Amino acid sequence: MNTERIISLIESPNLINRKDITFLEDMSIKHPSFSISHVLLAKGLLNTESVRYNQKLKKAALYSLNRKQLFRLISQDVKKDKIVKENIPIEVIKVEEEVIITPKKELKIGKPLEFDETEEHSFSEWLSLTKVQKINREETEEETDLINNFIKKSPTIKIEKNKFFSATETAKSSIIENDELVTETLARVYLEQEYFEKAIESYKKLSLKYPKKSSFFADQINLITNLKKK
Repeated sequence: MNTERIISLIESPNLINRKDITFLEDMSIKHPSFSISHVLLAKGLLNTESVRYNQKLKKAALYSLNRKQLFRLISQDVKKDKIVKENIPIEVIKVEEEVIITPKKELKIGKPLEFDETEEHSFSEWLSLTKVQKINREETEEETDLINNFIKKSPTIKIEKNKFFSATETAKSSIIENDELVTETLARVYLEQEYFEKAIESYKKLSLKYPKKSSFFADQINLITNLKKK
């Protein structure tokens, strides 16, 4: 096991690139019980905006010893204010055939889910909907040392005890439907898991919360409605 390289990636997870991804994929195959390789691989796929990220994040959550650390890692440097690019003119020089854009493509289903540091609820809801349960595994002494190193170097998170990633609390929050917890990422979580009615309801609440983007949210609702008819 290339311990020095792994430590280097632990220290600079935001710099994980495609070459590192190949290394981490090989590591996760050779040492499937080594949780850090799965976590860092998920971060690398997020860095490179890979379409494989959402699925790998699920696997990383399965193997993760500490989901607080996983959340902190993937939420680093995610902009709180996501800019929606609308009505950008595209110059078409020559059109040989009509390009059909489906609602699924317009909704960007399959694109990486980006949780910022304020979205513990959205991440917890995603874990709940995808029914991610931790995997029991045995680790070597070397792997244990690296995991301890990872936990030591990773920034800490201030979260109330027994509140984070609690299925019970998530269920309560869903029932209460606290408007403050509704974000665009949460709407996308529902959409990715095909909870279309919840996604529509989330976009309706976002429209009231952010009236300047109401036209965008209305478009999202229309696209979801069309997708449901397919």
